Amino acid sequence: MGHRIAVAACEEVPDLDDDWPLLRAALTARGVVATSQIWTDPSVDWASYELVVVRGTWDYYYSAGRLQRFWEWVRRVESGTRLVNPASVIEWNTDKRYLVDLEAAGVAVVATSWVPPGQPWQVPADEFVVKPAVSAGGYETARYGPSEGEAAERHVRRLHEAGSVVMVQPYVSSVDDEGETALIYLGGRFSHAINKASLLRAGAGVDDRLWARERITATQPSDAQLRVAEAALAASEARTDATSYARVDLLSMPGAGPAVSEIELVEPGLFLRFYPDTAPDRFAEVLAELL
Repeated sequence: MGHRIAVAACEEVPDLDDDWPLLRAALTARGVVATSQIWTDPSVDWASYELVVVRGTWDYYYSAGRLQRFWEWVRRVESGTRLVNPASVIEWNTDKRYLVDLEAAGVAVVATSWVPPGQPWQVPADEFVVKPAVSAGGYETARYGPSEGEAAERHVRRLHEAGSVVMVQPYVSSVDDEGETALIYLGGRFSHAINKASLLRAGAGVDDRLWARERITATQPSDAQLRVAEAALAASEARTDATSYARVDLLSMPGAGPAVSEIELVEPGLFLRFYPDTAPDRFAEVLAELL
């Protein structure tokens, strides 16, 4: 009988993304039986799997209670089998205040103001982005201009009423021309990269389906981008644990080079399908080596 692993998904997207068939086929070729399971399904015996890979839990950030339930699930699974990525990584990375840790470690990050519930804030003089500190896939994220202060205030107030810490970042205008570069690491080694075109539109408000209109192309990162991404990954692993998959999203800061907008270690899109001849096999090899 071959090795058995579970790939954790959510009720809304039980079949994961378009990478899943490619990864499953690559695992099958190695004698590994991989099954998609819903993380909230109480009937799943997670301990019966040799490995549980968190890949599509795209609903843990809907509320504080949901996040707490996810953390409890993560700890419970790790107590019975091997979890990828480890619980220490997941708990640290589900709250974007990890950017504070990266900056403290000397990693270039996009400047961020943190606004807890009850704390006043000032509308920036230039274009800016508002989103909750616990979010993914563009959830509750919007771009505003300085003349849209009232709309931004309402957005922040709504997030605060839901108990969220709000993050306010400058809108990095270079993304309109250069997009955002995402570097994917598998087993701690650089695997491949993609470029994502700008998605946030001025005056559009919140669009919780930003991911649905992503425009993505394969790309090759610059040496400067590789240095920043690897510094971010090293800082995160020093703070938590080693990762089997990671994605580092970078923006080009005018006059300052690349900076981390996010480092995604919980359930990021890995864009294996843009490198179908190499990336799925590479990820399958990393997972197989853990068995």
